[in-house]
Amino acid sequence: MAAFVVSSYAQNFEEQRKEREKIFKASKKKNKDKALRLSEEDAEQLLNDGWKTTPSALPLERQMDAMYIMQMEYDSKLFPAYVMAEANSVNQDYNAAKKRAVELAKSALVEKIQSEISLQIDWAIKTELIESKEGEALIKSLKAAKNSIPQNLEDVMIVEDIYRMTSSKRVEVRVAIACTTDVAKKVVKDAVNADLERNSEKLQQRLDDYFGW
Repeated sequence: MAAFVVSSYAQNFEEQRKEREKIFKASKKKNKDKALRLSEEDAEQLLNDGWKTTPSALPLERQMDAMYIMQMEYDSKLFPAYVMAEANSVNQDYNAAKKRAVELAKSALVEKIQSEISLQIDWAIKTELIESKEGEALIKSLKAAKNSIPQNLEDVMIVEDIYRMTSSKRVEVRVAIACTTDVAKKVVKDAVNADLERNSEKLQQRLDDYFGW
């Protein structure tokens, strides 16, 4: 898996925010230079490991460049401009392996969107932007809407599409998919609306106010 520029879930969220703030305040050129340096290292390792692209796909190096540059973008609330997830799948047939990899990546993307929103709500509670009871209720509604989110997540882009042959002569495909902040927020909003409408119009307004929906 590509080493994402800022790990979104493995490290303390307060540390994440500090790193994200540095990136947000840095110049676009500085961030792009850093992204291209990291992508070059990643691409070299992937090529050494036997990964390649189909004739219709962008060259591997350009795919990595785009992925890393996308990871260097945050909005004013330090929410990632793109939420991204990767997955691998192995099959005798390339198309079957890719289809399954996309399905797995989509599931991982849903989890990342939920985690990101939950972390942002936790931060809003910690910094007293919203009350604890309100935040807990919002997270509860988010969890209740978990099964609805994948149904609404359609507007995603494939930013990585590579493959290699395994030792058993099967095809291993790896894909990374991403959606914009606006898409992620809309998907969550649509999913939790029904629950919030049933339980609290005030909570719905607080969610709108904090995330700018």
